[in-house]
Amino acid sequence: MEVKKEKFRIRTYECGVDGRIKVFSLMQYLQEIAALHAEQLGLGFDKLSEMGGYWVLSNIRIEISRLPGREDEVTLRTWPSGYSRTIATREFIGKDQNGSELFRAGSEWMVLNKKTNRLKNLFKLDLNLPKTGIKALPDELSRLEPHSDYRKVDMVHVPRSSIDLNGHVNNTEYVRWGIDALRREFKLNENIRCVQATYLSEAFEGDELDLLATSKTRGQFGVLGRKSGTETNVFLMEVSC
Repeated sequence: MEVKKEKFRIRTYECGVDGRIKVFSLMQYLQEIAALHAEQLGLGFDKLSEMGGYWVLSNIRIEISRLPGREDEVTLRTWPSGYSRTIATREFIGKDQNGSELFRAGSEWMVLNKKTNRLKNLFKLDLNLPKTGIKALPDELSRLEPHSDYRKVDMVHVPRSSIDLNGHVNNTEYVRWGIDALRREFKLNENIRCVQATYLSEAFEGDELDLLATSKTRGQFGVLGRKSGTETNVFLMEVSC
């Protein structure tokens, strides 16, 4: 399978006070190159729409050596690395202009039915994808599971600006909200080394989400997003510094 490669330069508005790209902005680049590669493979937004479906990110883990800063040029490589009946996997590696590795990520994607929001069987779709492939991360990517020691630290009223082409909250928004909540609650430092997000259900404009957080071992934190007044979990995050 041919690797998709794109170069991009970090913009000022994508950076935080430390001069480094914000994690959710980095994830937007991962999302964009994944979408571009899907189009190239004949599995993009329009093609999936014709088939009555759309791609959703279900799980991602980003391991960071160094976040690039303002005006840095980053070369991002991505490739599909296998699929099962319900999950297609995709890998990412980012390097700086000198060829030094910045970050790497593994991700899992699903195709949902546009009418029912039920999972489509990938074996029944005409996927131009390899059944197996090289992984970017050293360990197998697994889904996060909720714990029992979360406490509510924030609430988000979902604005229209958080809604994407598929009509629901974009995956990068949850990461933005989660890291912001951790920074307020635990004085999270800027030196983030790993972020994982597992997506459990969709959220829409006008929904209210409770953000619950926990401090695990030193330098490790968790976030659970839940629809307010319900037991419906929307996403889980773990952040390591």
